[in-house]
Amino acid sequence: MAKSKISVRRELRQPDGFMKTVNAVQVYAKSHSKKVIAGGIVVLALLIMVLGTRAYLGYQNKQASMILAVGLQYFDDMSQPDSLKTGIAKLETGAGTSRLAASYPLACYLRGNGYYVLKQYDKADQAYQEALGKAASDPYVADLCRLGMAYVDFEKQDYSGCLEILAKIQADHTSTSEDVYLLLGMSYENLKKYEQAKAAYENLVQFVPDTRYKGWVDERLEYFKLIAG
Repeated sequence: MAKSKISVRRELRQPDGFMKTVNAVQVYAKSHSKKVIAGGIVVLALLIMVLGTRAYLGYQNKQASMILAVGLQYFDDMSQPDSLKTGIAKLETGAGTSRLAASYPLACYLRGNGYYVLKQYDKADQAYQEALGKAASDPYVADLCRLGMAYVDFEKQDYSGCLEILAKIQADHTSTSEDVYLLLGMSYENLKKYEQAKAAYENLVQFVPDTRYKGWVDERLEYFKLIAG
C-alpha cells in the first residue's frame, strides 16, 4: 500500500516537522546551487520558514496555554505548600517546550510567586529574572517581575537592592502601585531613613486612598511623629 502524502501544512504543525522541512530546504539549496535558480530556492526557503515559524509559534502558544491552565489551578490557595509545589512542577515541565510562547513570561512569573511563598528566594529571583528577560514587550508583566524581585531583595534584607529595583519601576512607568510605595517605605525604614520612609507612606495614602494598607500606614506615620518629638 502506497504511503499517503503528508501535506506541508500538516507537517508544519509539529515542531519536528518544521525543523525537518527547513533543514531539508537548506540542504537542497546547497546541493543543487549549480542546477537551479538560486533566487527561487531562497524564496522557497524563506516561504517555508515563515509558514513553519507561524505554525510552530501557534503550536507553542497552544501547548503553553494548556500548561498554564493546568498549572494555574494549583495556585488558587497560596497557603498550601504541596499544591504550590505541584503547580511549580507543572509549569516547569512545560517550560522547555514553550519558551517561544506568548504566555511563557507569565508562567515564569507564577513560578516565581510560588517559590516566594515557599521562601525559596533564590529560585524565586531566578524565575522572576527569566520572566523579565522574556517580557520586554509587555511593560505590565515586566513591572510585576521587577516587583517580585524587589520583594525577594526585601526578604533577603537587601534593602538597597530593593530600592534600586523600585526606582527602575518608577522611572520606566511612573507606577502608583501601593506595593511599590509600601516597599519603598519599609526599605527606607529598615535603613533608618525615616524622612524618606514617611514620604513614601504619605504618597501611598495620597495616590492610593483606598489602599488595603491604610490602617498599618497610619500607625507608621504616628510612630514617626513620636520619634520626631
